[in-house]
Amino acid sequence: MIEEIIDSFEYIIILKEKNIKTWEDIFPSFYRIAKNNIKEIKEHGLLDDIKKLLTYAKALEKFDETNRNKIFDNLKQYIVSLKEKFLVDEIIVPPEKKLSLFTDIKYVKNVGPKRAALLNKMGIECLNDFFYFPPRDYEDRRKVTKIFNAKDGEKVVIIGKIVNYEEVKINKDLTILNYSVEDDTGIIRITFFNQIYIKNYLSKGTIAAFYGKIEYTYGVKQMKSPDFQVLNTQDDFQKEILPVYPLTAGLTQNIIRNISREVVNQTFFLEEFLPNDFIEEFNLLTLKKRLKGLHFPLSFYHKNRALYSLKYEEAILFELAIIYVKLKLKENKKTEGKQIKGELSNKFIDMLNFELTDAQKRCYEEIKNDLTSYYPMNRLLQGDVGSGKTVVSELAVIDVCEAGYQSAIMVPTSVLAKQQFNRISKDFEPLGLKTELLIGETKENDKIAIKERLKNGEIDVIIGTHAIIQEDVEFKKLGFVVIDEQQRFGVNQRLQLIKKGNQPDILVMTATPIPRTLAMTFYGDMDVSVLDEMPKGRKPIKTFLVPDSKMNSVYRFVKQELDQNNQIFFIYPLVEESETLDLKNATEMYEKLAHVFNDYKVGLLHGKLPSSEKNEIMDKFMKKEYNILVATSVVEVGIDVPDATVMVIEHPDRFGLSQLHQLRGRVGRGKKQSYCFLIIDKKINRETRQKLSAFSKTNDGFKVAEIDLQWRGPGKFFGVEQHGIPEFKFLDLIEDFSIISQSRKKVEQFLVNPDDLKNLERLKSELKIRYGNSIELIHVL
Repeated sequence: MIEEIIDSFEYIIILKEKNIKTWEDIFPSFYRIAKNNIKEIKEHGLLDDIKKLLTYAKALEKFDETNRNKIFDNLKQYIVSLKEKFLVDEIIVPPEKKLSLFTDIKYVKNVGPKRAALLNKMGIECLNDFFYFPPRDYEDRRKVTKIFNAKDGEKVVIIGKIVNYEEVKINKDLTILNYSVEDDTGIIRITFFNQIYIKNYLSKGTIAAFYGKIEYTYGVKQMKSPDFQVLNTQDDFQKEILPVYPLTAGLTQNIIRNISREVVNQTFFLEEFLPNDFIEEFNLLTLKKRLKGLHFPLSFYHKNRALYSLKYEEAILFELAIIYVKLKLKENKKTEGKQIKGELSNKFIDMLNFELTDAQKRCYEEIKNDLTSYYPMNRLLQGDVGSGKTVVSELAVIDVCEAGYQSAIMVPTSVLAKQQFNRISKDFEPLGLKTELLIGETKENDKIAIKERLKNGEIDVIIGTHAIIQEDVEFKKLGFVVIDEQQRFGVNQRLQLIKKGNQPDILVMTATPIPRTLAMTFYGDMDVSVLDEMPKGRKPIKTFLVPDSKMNSVYRFVKQELDQNNQIFFIYPLVEESETLDLKNATEMYEKLAHVFNDYKVGLLHGKLPSSEKNEIMDKFMKKEYNILVATSVVEVGIDVPDATVMVIEHPDRFGLSQLHQLRGRVGRGKKQSYCFLIIDKKINRETRQKLSAFSKTNDGFKVAEIDLQWRGPGKFFGVEQHGIPEFKFLDLIEDFSIISQSRKKVEQFLVNPDDLKNLERLKSELKIRYGNSIELIHVL
């Protein structure tokens, strides 16, 4: 294998760089490799190249250290250039018919309606979908193995002549075909089960290549149901690397490979869309070569280069989309910067019964600078549970209202909206600011009145759920939008609210700390402020893993906390009993806990309850009419109960770590010591136990998020509610951070303003294909 020969040369270089080999070792090692593989080298027309390589290597013995290093660098570059020779060129013979990117897959040769329906199940609906359909593995069929050298368990190619054949009928349902195949080193048995049609292709005297797994059966080498290729001579065998695709019932590898060959032929008509700046900067393959290398690479070097290039392609395109949106949002200047006097915000600060942290002061200043600038603010405020994001946003809202504008605060649930309204309206009343609540269950007559007053400018601050982005909600002068728990809303929902004002400033907030990789990817269109400091006096929550056999000890501890007038959360993954999952559920455990703690009031809260009932239950818990709240993860977001000191979570392995961190954050809101108990059963595997143990040892949300991201991946990290998360087929957001980072930096240099894409029609078209459905502003390209 010529690729392996070149890899062997490269390996010698690596050994020298690690000081395992000396300068004097290199030439003898190179010479030995060349001599042992001279036939292969000649077959590939590389004799002159290898002679040049040996000349470089020989020179290393003669020169001093300085010149040796120069020659050594040339040697490394020459080896890379040899590898480049084995990248498949683009398709040079055009197919019979040109298909568009969006041609229905059923019209591709070898497909048809029935196979198209199967491909649709796999997410392939058009030609372009198949271009980016990654194989799950590759089979190397370039090396022919002699029968004598074939080892048990290996997958190999054997070429030989059929010298014997028998058909064995076991019963009416099973017929076995046995072929004896020989080469000049031995004989192997080739067996097929219920494949009678094989007799049409293979008979005594036939020369064929067989690819399959070697098995020893009673000392006889055997292949069962291998792929095969009938040959006129051994030299006719086509040596290649074949893709192994994910399959669905009704499709075989041979069928999908034949379709793939037709698809790859269509790359003849493709035009490169990545600008040369990016291809040269990151040494990427061209579009045709990277797609050919994805499906039918000539070498594994080509395959690896193709995948490397496709990772960069995804990162570059996404960063272009995100930066474009960011520039577009800032393209139209505000008519004026907001004139902030700060009299009301200073009054509000004086009213607080605590001192702002340095982090809160810093983030507030960053927001205030954006508010007074002539460019619309588009900022993400990131902070751990209990870090004080709400106060920072309140200060910004006060400044905006003082400057003569209205503010809108959108939250994901009516429970949270009501809680926010109760807090903010109470805070704003002494400042003379009019605050109103608009949620789905607001009475119809009240809705009409609120919308009218909002339109007339009689309301300064509106707080609500999705209800405030409905078409009939109008503002007199919307100047500021706050979106709480950003991960629960999609990009387009955010844009809907923005449209209700004339370039309003946008502040989105999340209590889910986001690792740098995801922040750069999903929130790359925003500036970021981070609250990295907790309010003074807060005690870290103590977290313990407790086996379920020790549950009575937990109950005794809970009883002690209740006796001190504290409140307790019990959290369960299910609302009701499941037929398929052996898990405790909130409904049954509510009844049990009401019995265990019969001296105390116990409430039940879950997502299946009507919103009005959920609000009523939370109100009672906050007013201490309930001592214990049994709930599902519905309490994950924003519930603030200062006297809640214990969080008991059963089956914690059913939640993501970031979700557990959010749940844990419902306690420890005051100055009392708080506790979180994770109740685990003996069925939990070792890996999960280790992750939960790591979680229990930190209160740092960013560390928790990193662990969670590695465990669950970005989709589950954000939760199913998140809209607009791009589906990366090649890019790994955890492992490929450097690719994302480098792409981001290059895109920022390349795209200084939206007009920089003006003459790049193919690139603009590709951006619309990839992100037109998830990022609305891409449509204006």
